[in-house]
Amino acid sequence: MLHAKNIPLIFWAEAINTACHIHNRINLRPGTKNTNYEIWRGRKPNFQYFHIFGSLCYILADREPRQKFDVKSDEGIFLGYSRNSRALRVFNKQTKVVMESMNVKVLDQGLETCEDDADVSTPVINSSTDNTTEVTTDEPGDNNSYDDNHSIQPTSRIQKNHPVDNIITQLDQGMTMRKKESVDYKKMVGLIGESYFISKVEPKNVDEELKDEHWISAMQEELVQFQKNDVWELVPKPKYHDIIGTKWIFKNKSDELGFVSRNKGRLVAQGYSQVEGVDFEETFAPVAKLEAIRLLLSLACLMKFKLFLMDVKSAFLNRVVEEEVYVEQPKGFVDNSCPQHVYRLKKALYGLKQAPRAWYERLTKFLFANGYTHGGTDKILFH
Repeated sequence: MLHAKNIPLIFWAEAINTACHIHNRINLRPGTKNTNYEIWRGRKPNFQYFHIFGSLCYILADREPRQKFDVKSDEGIFLGYSRNSRALRVFNKQTKVVMESMNVKVLDQGLETCEDDADVSTPVINSSTDNTTEVTTDEPGDNNSYDDNHSIQPTSRIQKNHPVDNIITQLDQGMTMRKKESVDYKKMVGLIGESYFISKVEPKNVDEELKDEHWISAMQEELVQFQKNDVWELVPKPKYHDIIGTKWIFKNKSDELGFVSRNKGRLVAQGYSQVEGVDFEETFAPVAKLEAIRLLLSLACLMKFKLFLMDVKSAFLNRVVEEEVYVEQPKGFVDNSCPQHVYRLKKALYGLKQAPRAWYERLTKFLFANGYTHGGTDKILFH
């Protein structure tokens, strides 16, 4: 199946699932006259929805907003059938994601590489048959009339040699042929990379997230960062202290091309329940002004400087929190041995009102220790 359509080996699991799906519906069980599907479901299977694995298909685009003359569909590759619905599994070449959709048009009789004298079939427009037709027209007469009895002879063979008189071109000039666009599957596999192993749908709550192994991995990755940064410690719940709730935030991270590159699960504190003077003191943290950023970019262009963009992973988890703050155990990751315990924060957590200021102080201290000083006009600039 893979080699017949030149499909990359990364889709081997899809090919096996599709083969099993078809096998259970067409092969008779030994010693019986029924298929596995009939024995399990109690009814005969339907074959009307079967398609050729690896065929070219078009998926209705769900991008919003969409203008009137925008492309209505994305090109894809048919991979199989959904286990939970009547949707089809396809690889979307536009988003580089394997997805399930009900709005798919599969072209089972796609263009194949063939020799000059090979038999090919071209589908007729608005026809459900596979026969092809060759329409011939006579030279226009003086009366410009059309013969209703003009016959249309079916053919399914492309002639190798053609009369010179039928060639509508100048013989002394070469004929420009449009080259068929080929698919670079190696490049396609490189682009999908981890996209094949991520979830495209953002869950609305933890219950939905815990059903998807990709989002579970994202949550575990977040908690691993907590452990590396020694963010908290599990302690008995204090009697006379407010406990701040926690919440999971789910977000799909996109690359520079707009494709989903990874799933991000962020555990945040419900800082709206914090009490000023008890849970936090000062909260102000300066941010870069747009004018300062533009000035920096202009200066870099003028002086031909190289600019580097860096991101600090889990930045807020790098600063010790001075106040005594307790938060609930995150939903889905409650310690079964101590379900009533809470976490005492050692580092600032996303969602806390003092977290931005704590991170700014940590960054400033690090830059000062490495010889940097504040800018004259903007405290967020260092030199």
